[in-house]
Amino acid sequence: MKFCSLALLSLTLLFATGLDQRAGAEDFTESWYLSRGRSNMEIDNYKAAIEAFEKVVERNPDHREALRSLGLAYERQGLKDKSIETFDRYLAKYDDDPEIAFKQAQALEWSRYSYREKDLLKYYRMGLKRKDDPAMRLKYASHLAGRKETAQEAIAQYDKILASQPRNAQAHQGLAKAYAWLGQNDLALYHANLGRQAVKREPGDMTALRHDMLKGREPAVEGVFSVLAQPTTPFELYGVRIGSRGKMDFSPFTTTTLEAGAEHFWDSSENRTGGYLSFGNQLRINPANRFDLLLEYHDAPRGDGLAYKFEYVYEGPSVLIRPGVKREFRYDSFAALIGSRSSGQLVGLARSTQFYTDVGFDLGSTRIEVTPFVGWVTAESLSTNNQVGLTVKTTTPLWETDNWNVSGEYLFYLTHYEENQSGFTPSPVEPRAGGYFSPQVFLNQIPRLAATYTFDEKQDITFAAGPALQYIDEATQASVFRVGGDAHVAYTTHLSKPWLLKVMGDYTQIASVYSRIQGNALLVYTFY
Repeated sequence: MKFCSLALLSLTLLFATGLDQRAGAEDFTESWYLSRGRSNMEIDNYKAAIEAFEKVVERNPDHREALRSLGLAYERQGLKDKSIETFDRYLAKYDDDPEIAFKQAQALEWSRYSYREKDLLKYYRMGLKRKDDPAMRLKYASHLAGRKETAQEAIAQYDKILASQPRNAQAHQGLAKAYAWLGQNDLALYHANLGRQAVKREPGDMTALRHDMLKGREPAVEGVFSVLAQPTTPFELYGVRIGSRGKMDFSPFTTTTLEAGAEHFWDSSENRTGGYLSFGNQLRINPANRFDLLLEYHDAPRGDGLAYKFEYVYEGPSVLIRPGVKREFRYDSFAALIGSRSSGQLVGLARSTQFYTDVGFDLGSTRIEVTPFVGWVTAESLSTNNQVGLTVKTTTPLWETDNWNVSGEYLFYLTHYEENQSGFTPSPVEPRAGGYFSPQVFLNQIPRLAATYTFDEKQDITFAAGPALQYIDEATQASVFRVGGDAHVAYTTHLSKPWLLKVMGDYTQIASVYSRIQGNALLVYTFY
């Protein structure tokens, strides 16, 4: 029994010794090939290095150094496909090597590997996760910026670069392209301009992008001419205005307009002449949000000559919301606009202040715009006249061809004044004229047809017209329904590339109360 045990122990010792000797031999062989591979890499004998590293990988497919070195040897020998294949295997197991990850990403930038764009992006992300390399981040971001679906991710990468390198021209240029993909033209133009400032010569594609972003926003100068005729007494008013308007973007986020000129107004007994100045500015926060401001001063009136408008605008894909406040002149009569002294005492000078919210949305193919408002009207020698109202406009497409675009429109206006201050009805307390049309209830409904005809790319004509069914409650006489009308026409022609002419005409009939005819002409020169 002892003999058997001793024999078994001896056999076990002999087997274990054999295994150790075999493992030691394999370790020696692997080390020898690794050493040979390293030596050949140092003397640029890449063919011999490849043979050595291949031997190691045959014996141990997961050997980190051998896989890495084999990929480098293939690359330096010019065996691109084998190098990429080897690095794919290496990075699948060892994703903590930013140097090889970046190298693999750049190798996949070759046009012959364009089908592997997702892998390219994956390797850039892998490298950046371990090492913040601005040059590699810039390359990664440039690939992301090339497509709309990855533009937002590109913006995040460019922002990281600019946090440490605020004057990096390539980052600004890349941001311009990414924002252009997303339709954020203001930010695209802003970064295109910063990129232009940081280089001596702007790349051609960036020049083209800036021109695209400026379309419709080019600086322009306009000649303005307007006429007004309202012959019906006692709402009689005639006027003519001539001026000049300039428009310019002083930054990618603002558009500023400035208009100045002279105007003359009269009726059968009085007239006034004066100058006017108008300043407008639009501040765009982003494509969906902006602020609009308009300030005007006119010195033809015998007193208060200030008007303004301030709006916040949200314009989403399917809804528009525009709350605001405005102060306007009332053009209902000479007295309302200018102020009259025909009776010795100054009367009129009616000024309307309104708080409102425009809401626009689509209901199927119909566009609906609803505007509730509340405010007041002030006039000389009269108490403040409160008002509240609602306007609604619906537009439904009816017919469209290459030249014609026809739609049906319905306009609804409802206004309630606290009291009638027209002042043209005989009264024991005359004069009390505000001179503006202010029945306690005024309802105006206008169904009309609107059409645009395009002659060619250079000229078109637009017109809209329809009857008006009006309800007027003047408190001093029976409430009745009356018939009026509304018409609008506009003609636009491009005389040449920088020159544009636009002529517009409007006609409004308020029952038998008054009719108004307005004409406007704009001659525009655009600086391309």
